[in-house]
Amino acid sequence: MKKQTIVTWNVNSLKARHDYVARYLDEHRPDVLCLQELKLPNERIPHALFRDRGYRLETHGQKQYNGVAIASLLPMENVRFGFIGEEGQSRFIAARIGDIELINVYCPQGQAADSPKFAYKLRFYEALIARIATELAQTKDLILTGDLNIAPSAEDIYDPKKFAGIPSFHPKEHEAWRKLEKLGLEDVVKPFISPNTYSSWDYRKMSFRFNHGMRIDHFLVSKSIAKRVLDAAIIRDFRKKKDGMTPSDHAPVQIVLM
Repeated sequence: MKKQTIVTWNVNSLKARHDYVARYLDEHRPDVLCLQELKLPNERIPHALFRDRGYRLETHGQKQYNGVAIASLLPMENVRFGFIGEEGQSRFIAARIGDIELINVYCPQGQAADSPKFAYKLRFYEALIARIATELAQTKDLILTGDLNIAPSAEDIYDPKKFAGIPSFHPKEHEAWRKLEKLGLEDVVKPFISPNTYSSWDYRKMSFRFNHGMRIDHFLVSKSIAKRVLDAAIIRDFRKKKDGMTPSDHAPVQIVLM
């Protein structure tokens, strides 16, 4: 069976990262690329960037904010856009790729624990958990990926004491994470990386240079898919400037399946 590489990447504006994404595709050519934070409405998304490289692109865009997409060299079926937990924002896209039900999400960040945005994040997760439970009742081969905006353990954030009780490292988020695990989903990246390996670093205060980051971009998969994972990695090299091109504040995260 041919190996398949699936990647998730919060690009922090596909318009700003157009040439950077092109370079990544040319160098790595994953079978499937899940994107978050496009920050473009559907009609302004550069389909040619993907089409010219042989990818089919499905998008769920939004002007200025959010937005998710799936680019695939493999056939996609039953593409769905949005779900009840979005509450009018573009944060969810799903498709059937081969025998896999693939769900790509851009979960809310939450801002502050006492803010309406954090309350929205908790509602989003409540709806997402219910949706995943429904999906798992219909298929055993499922991948949930994307910017989940949760660092699930102390070794997934550079200063757990500083961030205790703050969105992305809040007990209520960790409770939501455990509920996803109780549904049978497994974090399949963690076994392949060392502690204090991160996927996102703030642009400020030289955070990337000092490795002041957090691991918030994930692959949570069903047990049948977990058995097929041969490798996983965070592609730190694509968090660096390249020939004057500014990267996203997130690095691509990949898994390789047999």
